Amino acid sequence: MTKDQILESQALVERVFRSLRPELLEVFGKVEFSRKDNASPVTEWDIKVENTLRTALAAEMPSLGFEGEETGVHGDRTTYWLVDPIDGTSSFIRGLHYSTNMAALVHEGQAIAAVIYDFIHDDVYTAVKGEGAFKNGQRITTNVTRREGNLLAYSFSRERFDLIREALAQLGTRTILPMGAAGHTYALLAEGKIDGAIAIGTAMGAYDNAPGVLLAEEAGAVMYQLDDATGVERHEFIIGTPYLIELIEKSGLI
Repeated sequence: MTKDQILESQALVERVFRSLRPELLEVFGKVEFSRKDNASPVTEWDIKVENTLRTALAAEMPSLGFEGEETGVHGDRTTYWLVDPIDGTSSFIRGLHYSTNMAALVHEGQAIAAVIYDFIHDDVYTAVKGEGAFKNGQRITTNVTRREGNLLAYSFSRERFDLIREALAQLGTRTILPMGAAGHTYALLAEGKIDGAIAIGTAMGAYDNAPGVLLAEEAGAVMYQLDDATGVERHEFIIGTPYLIELIEKSGLI
């Protein structure tokens, strides 16, 4: 794809997300849900957002494939949009301000563009590989001055998390907080409001991580990988400010 095609496709995704905002706000915190086979919640709005975006992309850019958390794979797998229609569905159900719509454009296994839309606050985060990260059209960067700070963590592997938390404490990390939702967390990292995020032993998929990881990396964050996966399939890692990752690499503790 050319840069212009990438930007055109990215703009279309943003428009679709924005168009659904009034309806999502109307039901925010008062929506019914069911459980998927993995016990995670799903609402009719997860499916509606996903289907609306898939229909729009198929109409305007039919050569692109599509993979959604709720409806699976459609079309080409070389270049496709990877979509989490409502990241933080549990927060959406409860009326907590962590939910976003997010998507990554994937080419040959690598994320090359991303959109994260905070529909609650009407903030849009975008990134194109090699072009930087933006919030509402203004460039954003990770923190480059703070030398000790907070690290958000999201883990279902209690044993591994405790070991890493202890190691991080030895490095001077003072606060480790639960991740509210992936997209919201990566946006905070990209803006410099937190210093890092952990994904270890989690149930998160590529659609949870790919948009936010690209956004954070384009904002200056650095990946410290803990598995052998590549591209959008990476799911065990610490991503953070260059200073934080440098400390981790030099320490040999993790």
